[in-house]
Amino acid sequence: MDVNSILESTEPSRLIIETRKRDDIVVGVPHHAPAGTPHLPCAEHSDSDENTGFVGRYLADRLDCCSVIAGNYTIDANKHLHSDYTMQIVKWRPRVLVEIHGHGKVRSKYDVEISCGSATFSTYSEDLATAVNCRRAADADLADVSVCGRFADIYFKATKTLTITDARWLAYHIELSPLLRKPQKGQTGRPTALAYRFFDHLAAALNEKHG
Repeated sequence: MDVNSILESTEPSRLIIETRKRDDIVVGVPHHAPAGTPHLPCAEHSDSDENTGFVGRYLADRLDCCSVIAGNYTIDANKHLHSDYTMQIVKWRPRVLVEIHGHGKVRSKYDVEISCGSATFSTYSEDLATAVNCRRAADADLADVSVCGRFADIYFKATKTLTITDARWLAYHIELSPLLRKPQKGQTGRPTALAYRFFDHLAAALNEKHG
């Protein structure tokens, strides 16, 4: 079974580990499920981040960096230091972790929120958001997409997410609205071309900051 078929599967607890040229940057996706599967088989974290595995894997390809994706997991993978998801990140010993999540555009007014887990590191998340916004603003199709990295202004701060607050690496917790990971409302399938174009800009911004 190829990787995209695994990402489309609703079977529980599929861990996808891919090694690429760079291991100083790692892309992690702890709550993936395919579009149309809004819940995980996990009491700790019932809402899935639909389709985040597709865009997270695309980002890792663009950065040529290692990635780990937890699909339909029965535990909250990034809230446990000894989960196989977290232990794989530890094994790579990255300088930077980029973790991809999804939100429903209900509690946040932004399409994209970027947090580094605390107000202390807001400078990093704000700088990345600025770099993304500079590229996004020049792309007419993404001009209305809102991106915020200011810790005080975002809802999803990730202050209790162990993979984000771990001092062994700088971590970006990136929350995406459905626009940037799902097909049209009520449909199943992979992300739209617009979503992948946004990730082209995110990859360029990350390379600028950490290339």
